[in-house]
Amino acid sequence: MNVPSQPPRFVLLDRDGVINTAVRNGYVLSPDAIEILPGAPEAIARLNAAGYRVAVASNQQCVGKGELSEAGLDAITQAVRDRVAAAGGAIEAFFYCRHLASDGCDCRKPKPGLLLQAQRAFGFDLAATYFVGDAYTDLETAANASCPAIFIRSGLDAARCDAGEPFPSPPAAVVADLAEAVDFILRDDTSPSP
Repeated sequence: MNVPSQPPRFVLLDRDGVINTAVRNGYVLSPDAIEILPGAPEAIARLNAAGYRVAVASNQQCVGKGELSEAGLDAITQAVRDRVAAAGGAIEAFFYCRHLASDGCDCRKPKPGLLLQAQRAFGFDLAATYFVGDAYTDLETAANASCPAIFIRSGLDAARCDAGEPFPSPPAAVVADLAEAVDFILRDDTSPSP
C-alpha cells in the first residue's frame, strides 16, 4: 500500500540579524566581516536533528548597488554555510533579492517572492512553515506569504520593539535570538497555523 508522502518540514530564516550580526546603515561585504551570532549555528543544527530543513531568504541590495559582486555574495554564503556545518547543521538553500528597493521587483521583502521561490523549490506547506526574522519587514513578508512568523530581538529592529512600536502583523512569538526561536518551534512541533 502506498502511503502518501508528507511535504518536507522547513524553517525559513532571514540572514542578517538572525544568523549573523546585521550592519547598521551598511552591509556585510566580505566573509571576514561575518560575525555569526552566538548559538545560531547550533540552533540550526538542532532544527536539522529534529527533522527540519532550513533555507534563508534575505534582501541583499548591496549587489544591485554594485557594492558587492555575485562572487562576493557567494563567498559570504559559503562562509555562513561553513560555520553552520562546523556546528553539525546545514542550510539547504539561500534565496536572495539582489534588486534595489526602487526596482519594484516581486522578490524584495516585504513582498513574498523569496518565500514563494523557496516553496516552489522544495514543496513545503507555507502555512506550516515558520519564517524567523529580526525586522518588521520580515513580519510583513510572512503575512504576505500566509506563513507564521517569529520575531527575534537580535537584530536592528529590536529598538522599535522595545519602544513599543506596534508590529505590522502579529508574530507567533517574540524571542531573544535564534536559539529561543528554535525552542519555540520544537515545543510547538505540530503544524502551526498562520
